[in-house]
Amino acid sequence: MKKCIILFAIFIACFCAKAQSIIPQVNENVELMSILSRMAGFPEYHMDMAGQYINDMDCYFKDNTEHPAVQYMKELRNTYGISFDAVMSMAIHLDNRNGTYSLIEEDFPTLEKRWKNVDKGEFLSYLNSFYKDTKFNEFFNAHKDLYEKGITSYQDNVINYFDIDWYSDFYGNEPQETFSVIIGFCNGGGNYGVNRQITGKKKEVFAIVGYYVNKEDTPMYSKDYLPTLIHEFNHSFINHFLDENKYPENVKGLESAATDLFKSSQWSMSKQAYNNWKTMINESLVRAAVICYMLDHNYTAQEVRNELSDQIQRNFRWMPELVGLLRKYEKRQSRYGSFENFYPQVISFFIDYAKKETNKFDAIK
Repeated sequence: MKKCIILFAIFIACFCAKAQSIIPQVNENVELMSILSRMAGFPEYHMDMAGQYINDMDCYFKDNTEHPAVQYMKELRNTYGISFDAVMSMAIHLDNRNGTYSLIEEDFPTLEKRWKNVDKGEFLSYLNSFYKDTKFNEFFNAHKDLYEKGITSYQDNVINYFDIDWYSDFYGNEPQETFSVIIGFCNGGGNYGVNRQITGKKKEVFAIVGYYVNKEDTPMYSKDYLPTLIHEFNHSFINHFLDENKYPENVKGLESAATDLFKSSQWSMSKQAYNNWKTMINESLVRAAVICYMLDHNYTAQEVRNELSDQIQRNFRWMPELVGLLRKYEKRQSRYGSFENFYPQVISFFIDYAKKETNKFDAIK
């Protein structure tokens, strides 16, 4: 009897570990940073796709366009390039205690590197002043019904079609990080992946997804939005394999070939905000895994071709062969046990690809 109880407990533990749930949420810090950036004229936070919410923002904050915090944000963009995901990175690193902002305490820094030389104390002083002077919390609380409408739409039209169990089956292990989805209601078509490492906790990865509505102010989420979510969640299974502290042999094995590939792709990668070879490799694997997910979930041949074509246009030119490699891994997954054991094949793939490109270039010369 005791043995049966133990086995049942193990079964329940495994089931619970696998059957994770993702619940979309709204975050006041995200709204604060995106609205402040919008007021400072950041075009990526000025897409004006949120219907009535945009009108409410413009009306509520119209008397604060010259606020010192707004002017300060303009300086940060001009001086340090604070923009796009750097804004959202700061948002999730903020800690609001009784209406006063500070930075979270971390085991090691994960704040986007563009903030490195910014005077954080000065920034927080301006931010706290803006938060209190505009009574931002009142604006945020007044829109809870709108936020709930967006959250419900994302849950019904995206999350409910998302097969989270595929990941542990595909990779052979549970995610190395916790994953959350935040809707950025001021972010329009912008989607950002950011992370943090609060002291004493597991690393957290956030997909901050955009929000847009039709003429009737109805959120425009649909299954077409699913690849974005599939993409972001893959990062929590992939990125850690190029952590120098955990997998130095992977970094050493890939660095030379991946550096060559990055140099020949730098212009197109930089335009997508991928500024080093590690990011390029991780993005390559994530994008190939998205296509594997689509193939495993009976997406149409045209949908898969469109996704593959899009990645090639983004200069992930090795995508067809890389997808082929991951499909071979899937067929032999029981042999490898986990993606970690397969990673040497990934290293070999990029080494061979870099050699082929070098040989082609030499032949042309």
